[in-house]
Amino acid sequence: MARLDSHARSVRRISRIADSLEDQLGRPRPPRKKSPPLNTLIATLLSQNTNDRNSYRAWLSLRKQFPSWERVHKAPWQTIAKAIEVGGLKNQKAQRIKLILQTILKQRGSFSLDFLKQMSDEQVMEYLLAMKGVGSKTAACVLVFSLGRDVFPVDTHIHRICNRLAMVKTKSADETFEAMKLLLPPGRGYSFHVNLIHFGRQTCRSNNPLCGQCVFFDECVYPQKHRDPLRTASSNQQNRTTDFLITEKIASGSSKLRNHSGR
Repeated sequence: MARLDSHARSVRRISRIADSLEDQLGRPRPPRKKSPPLNTLIATLLSQNTNDRNSYRAWLSLRKQFPSWERVHKAPWQTIAKAIEVGGLKNQKAQRIKLILQTILKQRGSFSLDFLKQMSDEQVMEYLLAMKGVGSKTAACVLVFSLGRDVFPVDTHIHRICNRLAMVKTKSADETFEAMKLLLPPGRGYSFHVNLIHFGRQTCRSNNPLCGQCVFFDECVYPQKHRDPLRTASSNQQNRTTDFLITEKIASGSSKLRNHSGR
């Protein structure tokens, strides 16, 4: 009984934090036009260990140089690496993209993941996590941004915030992802994910967080929190960093890669 009461309190608290973030930042709505699952998969892979603007530049460079996934598949990985170098870790990412495309073509006979639309969340996660270089965050982004599922992707930054605000007590982003499945109220996955990203960029930063501006200061358990009133971020810096998500950006028609038939 005590464990059930504790779980209920955690759910209510997380719901309150989500409400507070929506009061501050608004309630984000998913783009009406969703990107194909394969596009989201590759774009999210490109976003690993870099910021969304550089990963989007890498995405645009890849799209410009290779107008179809078939051409990406046929290209030497070194050529792919050159196209995406602005996003960092170019060699690792290029080889993983090649391997992912080879796997999909071998298993499905085409360069498409549209068949995932017919699968459950668990089946999609199982399929994508079997691919080298695809973690729970990347797979969850495909579920949210391409398939419209109520899932809560967790990257290292969201993992940091969830622990600072004592929503969970976990050691990795994957552990946080699993723990939050049981705690986040239904229907809040997309909104909470997007708002925590913005909150993390604007206020609860990895280094030099703006604790004095944080409405959650009193309940934060971050040992180095402070109320330094002189530590602020300029509005220009905030606008540059909080308004851009690659997973939303590629949903526009202009960012699509054509399929292997050239359509």
